[in-house]
Amino acid sequence: MGGKEILIKAVAQAIPTYTMSCFLLPQGLCDDMERMMKNFWWGQRQQETKLGWVSWKRMCNPKARGGLGFRNLKAFNLAMLAKQAWGILNNPSSLVARVLKARYFPTGNLLNAKLGSPPSYSWRSIHSSLEVIRQGTWWGVGNGKQIHIWEDRWLPTPSTYKVISPQIQNFEFPMVSSLIDPNTRWWKAEVLHATFLPFEVDTILRILISYNLPEDKLIWIGNRKGEFSVKSAYHVAHSMVNASEEGESSSGDPYRQLWRNLWHLNLPAKIKIFA
Repeated sequence: MGGKEILIKAVAQAIPTYTMSCFLLPQGLCDDMERMMKNFWWGQRQQETKLGWVSWKRMCNPKARGGLGFRNLKAFNLAMLAKQAWGILNNPSSLVARVLKARYFPTGNLLNAKLGSPPSYSWRSIHSSLEVIRQGTWWGVGNGKQIHIWEDRWLPTPSTYKVISPQIQNFEFPMVSSLIDPNTRWWKAEVLHATFLPFEVDTILRILISYNLPEDKLIWIGNRKGEFSVKSAYHVAHSMVNASEEGESSSGDPYRQLWRNLWHLNLPAKIKIFA
């Protein structure tokens, strides 16, 4: 079993990595590849039937959550494509960024871009990963011109990062820049009190604004360093693909420390895997 784990992770799940970084694989293809890996794991050969004692979905959970750390191919595919999207966001002067912007979102930005008609397969693939970027980032306020007050994530509240105060109808300009006084380079307190709930007013007033009013910046929240990585993007994508199971196996898992201790024991791999 220990050897099979290494073969699946280092060979079977590594072979499609390059393709996954460029194109969105069909769900049927991902299911077929995972079925072959599952059959290999349980020892099935040709047409014989072998019983799978644990679901493949659970085996794709991290080892610290009772799984074996196999990749969910769909989630890993989205994470690899999110890396392409992140590169476009952070290097808008690159050739691919300029071509895609001219073709699909000439007047907006990548995160708000529509799929368009007829889209190329490359653009369709990148567009499918944008939700990973949205879920894994929040806006650092600069001049506020790119941040929508109610639709974007920009508040330092880790639960949602979004404004929960009800949106005011016919609001003159729904961008964060309308809340900043260009003369004092600080928040318009009277507008905040008239627009948001009291606790959100206090939260906004704690956001520091640079006197130079630089461009707004997307900040990755998938890891502690604030830097994008495929690994952290995979965790975001996996929670999206398998939201219900992720909710059950959150930080409240009573066996979390048990799993961590188990994998650090000096025991043969087959015993730890069986446990």
